[in-house]
Amino acid sequence: MMKKEIRLCDIAGYATERTVWRMILSLSRCLDSARLGSVTPQTITIADEDFLLKETKISNESNSRAFSAPETFSTSAKGRLEESCIWTIGALAFNAITGTDVFEGKGGESQTIQTEIPRLSSTHASQELSMLIRQCLCYTPQNRPTKDELVRQAQSALAQPIVPRKKLTNQAGKSYKSSLIKFWPEGMIPLILMCLLMLCPMAISSQPQQKFDKSVIPNEMATLVLRCIDLRSPQNVDKVGKAMDRDLNWTMMDELPLDKNGECTTKDKVEVFGLNDIGFRILKRHGGVTNSGGRFRDGRDPRYKYSFIEITVKKGATVTYPITGREGEQIFAVVPFEKDAQFVASIPDAKTFTDNGVCYIQLKRGMKKTDIFYLTVMNKSGKNMAFALINYNSRNHE
Repeated sequence: MMKKEIRLCDIAGYATERTVWRMILSLSRCLDSARLGSVTPQTITIADEDFLLKETKISNESNSRAFSAPETFSTSAKGRLEESCIWTIGALAFNAITGTDVFEGKGGESQTIQTEIPRLSSTHASQELSMLIRQCLCYTPQNRPTKDELVRQAQSALAQPIVPRKKLTNQAGKSYKSSLIKFWPEGMIPLILMCLLMLCPMAISSQPQQKFDKSVIPNEMATLVLRCIDLRSPQNVDKVGKAMDRDLNWTMMDELPLDKNGECTTKDKVEVFGLNDIGFRILKRHGGVTNSGGRFRDGRDPRYKYSFIEITVKKGATVTYPITGREGEQIFAVVPFEKDAQFVASIPDAKTFTDNGVCYIQLKRGMKKTDIFYLTVMNKSGKNMAFALINYNSRNHE
C-alpha cells in the first residue's frame, strides 16, 4: 500500500513553529531554482524533515499569485529572483502558521509601500519568527533578508532544544519524580481543575447560574443576536446582509487567536451562519481591513462598541480565547447555530444567563485596556457546531 503524500497545504494552520523553521531552511537552499518563485502549498511535499519542490508544472496560476512577490507583477522587475523567492518563503510560512493566505490571497499584486504587513500574535509564533516573516514580506526587495540570513536564523532556531533540559524540581530543589507527594499541592491543582473541566462537564454546567439582569443587554446587542438567529435559515442571508451594511456600530472580533485543538478545520462537516463572510465583505466594501493576524479593525478598535466573530467547535471539544483591549462594562453573547445545542460558555468571575438557547456573560467589573480574560466554549452537542460570539464593549463612554 502506497504511503499517502503529505503536502504543505495539508498542515496549513496546524504547523508547529519548529516545522516552519525547517521549511524555511529547506526552501532557502532552493533559491537558485526559478521554480520557487511560482510555488504554492500544494506543490511542496514533506518527506521526513525535508520540504521538497514537486517537479510537476503549476497548473493553477491564480493559486501561485497568492505567493508571488509584488515586483513579479511588473515587467521591469527582472534580475530580482532571490529577493522575490524570499517574499514567497514569507508568504508560505504565513500560510503554514495561520492556514490563510497573506493579503487575502492576492499576494504581492495588491501590496504597496503603504500596505501594512500583518502581525502574527504570540499565540501563533515567537517574536523572532514573526519578525522574520514580516521582513520577508517587505514591499521593497532590498529590505528583505538574504538567503544566508534565512539559513542562519533557521539553523539557530532549530539548534535550540525542544524542551528545557533542566529537571522539574520543587522549591527545595528535590526532583518531583522522587517526591510525588510534594508535587500535588503546587503543580497538580491546575491540572486537576483542567481534567475536571474536560471529564465532568455535566457537574459544572449543572451549577446554579449567578443572577443576571436581562435588562442590561443593550438594544444593539439584542439586535445582533436576532440577526444571528435569522441566519439559521439560508433564505435570510440577503436580508441580514443589508441590515448589517446599514449598521455602523460593529466591527469584526478578528483578533482572536486560532484554537488549533478545538476548532473545526475545512475537513470537518459543520453548518454555519455565514456571519464572517457577511462581515468581511461589508468591511472590505467600506474600506475596512481584517486579517487573522490582527489589524486595526477588530474588537480592540476604540471606534466600536460591538464586535463579533463566528467560530466552529468540534464535537466534545473545548475552545478558549484570551481577550484583551476592552474598557468598561463587558457583555458577551454566545449564539449556537442550533437553538437546542448543548454547550457551556463561561468567563471566570462573570455572571451568566441563558435565554432562548443563547448564553449571555457579564463581567462583574469594568475592564482596563490592559486586562486579559478568557472566554471558554465547551461543545457538548455530540456534533460539530458553529457559534457566534458577540461582545458589547462600553469603552467607558456610558
